[in-house]
Amino acid sequence: MSESKPVIFRSSANPTLRHLIRMRDNRSRRRANRVLVDGWRETSQAIRAGLESCGIYVPESLNHGKTHEFQPSIEAVMTYAKASKKLNWVADPLMEKISYGQSSRGVVAEFIRPDPALKSLDLPENPLILVLDQIEKPGNIGAVFRSADAAGVDVILLSECVDQYNPNSIRSSLGTIFQIPSFNGSESELRAFLTSRSIKIFAARVESSQDLWKCELKGPTAIVLGSEARGLKQRWFSGSETPIDGIQIPMAGEADSLNIAASAAIIAFEAARQRSNC
Repeated sequence: MSESKPVIFRSSANPTLRHLIRMRDNRSRRRANRVLVDGWRETSQAIRAGLESCGIYVPESLNHGKTHEFQPSIEAVMTYAKASKKLNWVADPLMEKISYGQSSRGVVAEFIRPDPALKSLDLPENPLILVLDQIEKPGNIGAVFRSADAAGVDVILLSECVDQYNPNSIRSSLGTIFQIPSFNGSESELRAFLTSRSIKIFAARVESSQDLWKCELKGPTAIVLGSEARGLKQRWFSGSETPIDGIQIPMAGEADSLNIAASAAIIAFEAARQRSNC
């Protein structure tokens, strides 16, 4: 008996494709508790992280015989999609319609949105955490996750940050955003969480007098970084129950600050360097 031919979505009126197009709207996606992922590498990262898949959508023209830059990721995604029965074939013109920016990157995948509770974060014995506060640009958040992944750092986002599962965040992180535990919550909740675990808090401030290169970052540490436009302003100063030290990256030129992604990378790798010499 011959193998049945796969069903291929060929109409934009198909309810599934109409749903995916609706999910390109940030608010609709958040209300539906969904994440859309574009690209083979990013989708494979989401699968490896254990996200629950709703569907994997690939173009009808996918050529298995052609060597591709992301061949290992393609094979991993296709193997998962077939085994989980989540594979859906889509006519090429319609792939563009369901893709971010209407520019197909080979695959679109829909997942249930992860929503870990702060108390459930499984931190290492000697944690190093980057805390992002009021970061508004998705690309910057993704770049921070990429650096954090390279430096072996966890990331916590406060609720005022832009959605970390924005397509631009996912793309700029190269999918590493799925590999690092993250949490969205309030400043007071996070202060209590860090204090209860005896994690020292530092706040990255342009006006601080404490030099990053002279700062001790070897113990359990959380470093808070604010937006490029506003910094931390009146947030994250020491309180009676939460001591917080300010730190700053020494600047030799006219600029008084760096892009948030550059600042996060410098701080994360300086902390990692110190710890490697322990």
